[in-house]
Amino acid sequence: MLSEQPPLSLASVVSATTNQVHARVGDDLVILDLDSSLYYSLDPVGARVFELLQQPTRLDAIADTIVAEFEVDAPTARRDVLALVDTLVVQRLVEARANGAV
Repeated sequence: MLSEQPPLSLASVVSATTNQVHARVGDDLVILDLDSSLYYSLDPVGARVFELLQQPTRLDAIADTIVAEFEVDAPTARRDVLALVDTLVVQRLVEARANGAV
């Protein structure tokens, strides 16, 4: 029986998995999932989020970095970071840990 992933929150700690490789292409980031051989592309903001996830990091800290580095308000950054990371978890490019466990 598979255990379900708890919903992500800003307190979730997330990091990139080892089953992928990634590279910058201009301002974008291209990710190759080594298990499925699928490629994914992230825009500059998504690329920055993925770069920040190379080490286990709380999502609230990532949202704060996005607010500081890009022209976006905090509520929008939080919502968009959660949505992007949720998609990356579903694609198994990143994994979430227990809330607050770095």
